[in-house]
Amino acid sequence: MIALVALVWAVLPLELSCPGLVAGFAVSAVTHAFFDRRWPVRWLLEHCGSKGFAELKAGGMNGMYLTDQALHQTALLVSALLITAL
Repeated sequence: MIALVALVWAVLPLELSCPGLVAGFAVSAVTHAFFDRRWPVRWLLEHCGSKGFAELKAGGMNGMYLTDQALHQTALLVSALLITAL
């Protein structure tokens, strides 16, 4: 992981700090573990008025999977912002 961070920094000389790296990796790990439980994704869809999308499993589409991936990408964005901003 340290090698990856060093490689990214060599290409994109961003200001990185230890607290930022720790915060970013922690947010990434916690949110990924939480969303992979699947019940939070279903709960979110049901309480946002998208119960039908949560049940979608036709035509090569799966609403739970698509929502899970969107949440993971959002969590990665937040992690990246923490890493470069702290």
